[in-house]
Amino acid sequence: MTEQGIDKASSFEAVRARLLALAYRMLGSRAEAEDVVQDVWLKWHLADTQAVQTPAAWLTTITTRAAIDRLRHVQRERASQHAGWLPEPWLDEVAPSAEELALRAAEMSYGVMLLLERLKPDERAAFVLHEAFDCDYAEIGRILERTPAACRQIVHRARTKLQRAGAPLQRPDPAAHARIVERLRAALEAQDRAGLLRLFSDTPQVVSDVPVLAPVCAPVCAPEPVAAGWVDTVTSLAQQASNAEVVSVEGAMCVALFFEGDVVGMLDVWTNGRTDGSTRIVALRIVTSAANLDAANRVLGRAAVKRLLARIQQRSAHSIAMSRDFPVDIEA
Repeated sequence: MTEQGIDKASSFEAVRARLLALAYRMLGSRAEAEDVVQDVWLKWHLADTQAVQTPAAWLTTITTRAAIDRLRHVQRERASQHAGWLPEPWLDEVAPSAEELALRAAEMSYGVMLLLERLKPDERAAFVLHEAFDCDYAEIGRILERTPAACRQIVHRARTKLQRAGAPLQRPDPAAHARIVERLRAALEAQDRAGLLRLFSDTPQVVSDVPVLAPVCAPVCAPEPVAAGWVDTVTSLAQQASNAEVVSVEGAMCVALFFEGDVVGMLDVWTNGRTDGSTRIVALRIVTSAANLDAANRVLGRAAVKRLLARIQQRSAHSIAMSRDFPVDIEA
């Protein structure tokens, strides 16, 4: 590889995790984000970059514009899906990768990711760059080819839309949130319908990619009789699973439903943020799509567990082999 090629590769690898996190925030899909970043790498590899003074800025600009183009295309596809569409949950790993660390640095709750679907591509790009990646309006203006003043208005408009939609831009108290998620898991596992009802507010919003449930564009706000219907649906999903576990998705506790070792459902919870014992679930996002659960299964599914056990067995075998080379007198 030439010296220029080495420089290009190292410059790209230095910001790859950030680019992937940015593309994921724009598209809500890890697979789509990886495709965008791969396209950006090809453009970077083929481009005459001798005049590029700041590779990170150049790559961020190209990634954002590529994600905007991809988002315009996939939004049309998602709008045509009968069951609606939900973002792919990005499961927090036990040993965080560079991508995981970059995503945490640009933390946005899964619920906000869902509501970002309401924004136009340019609005979403400006909001994500400003709120998640701390870009100033001048930087955003250079990326979107707008004036800083126009970008300020775009971000303001996007924030207003999200607030009208009820976006909790700040996560509630982590301890209170974790407690109610654990109560939800326990109630699901016990098939305690009355206990589940007590966890919900009077008018919860429930959105799912299950065909019989409401699409993303029309979350349901319903009084208790309808809310009870949603509880029946959640209970039915839990009955089809063999067990439920609390896991971390983008820094917040969620419930994962397992069947025969694989994740078959994820329940993301929004609470009212109270810490006085009156915490209630005000919104629930139910993810069951195999494609959207692929990332979760790569971390928690049967195949992931088998790989982990194989690594443990290899280490154990290596340890045994080493101990034979260095015998120890246990009577000493």
